[in-house]
Amino acid sequence: FDKQDPSKIINLACVEAAVPTIQYCFYEGARSVVLASHMGCPNGKKEPQLSVEPVAKALQGLINRPVTFLDDCVGSEVEKATAKPDKGSVFSLGG
Repeated sequence: FDKQDPSKIINLACVEAAVPTIQYCFYEGARSVVLASHMGCPNGKKEPQLSVEPVAKALQGLINRPVTFLDDCVGSEVEKATAKPDKGSVFSLGG
């Protein structure tokens, strides 16, 4: 991430490295893929500038399918979204 503009990703190498694994999951019949990541929670508090949402947006372009970003990794919203996903769904969890 750019320290001046955290919505800007400077290096996509780690995101690009995940693409073959995501594609492999679907090739092998996975109904959906759920990804979890974080940039940190200083003092246990979510900081909007540390959100991984920009990573989810970048990933969409790399895998040519929608990526649903969920702003948490636990809880009823996450459970509801991931419980009965459409075939081919990709979810990105994290604050």
